[in-house]
Amino acid sequence: MNITSIPSSTTIVAIPTTTAPPANDTSAVRISNYSGVLTTSSSTFTRNGRSGTFYFEAIEVIPKQTGSYTFKSYSAIDSYGYLYTNPFDPLNTTSNLLTHADDNENETSDQFSLECALQTGTSYTLIFTTFDDDVTGPFSVAAVGPVRVSLVRNNVPTTEAPYG
Repeated sequence: MNITSIPSSTTIVAIPTTTAPPANDTSAVRISNYSGVLTTSSSTFTRNGRSGTFYFEAIEVIPKQTGSYTFKSYSAIDSYGYLYTNPFDPLNTTSNLLTHADDNENETSDQFSLECALQTGTSYTLIFTTFDDDVTGPFSVAAVGPVRVSLVRNNVPTTEAPYG
């Protein structure tokens, strides 16, 4: 074994190199992020099968390429997510519903994870809401897929179910 002594006055510089994937690499994933805050001024609805008032934020999702996308929430809030084809109707939360989730895919977290095949040319609405009623706070959502998606806040007015 040869051991080489390096004088203490010698500086060694390591230059890391990276190789970008080719432009046509279909194995790469792209991440889009969205951040928001549920407040007592946020839109509200009554979640299907639950009583109480639930604050929500509607996020318009526009995919630029057809493919499978996963939406994951990040928050101290016990979150619940819904994904709809447009339009989203807060008075009829089952209309146009594609998928929904309370917890992640392994049910090891209070954060939702939704996976769905999305089509180019179709607009979708992702609803971030809470598992329990009357809960507010900050959150973020990451969308992972073959390309980035547009994530834009969609103002849906607070509505109340008609009495009768």
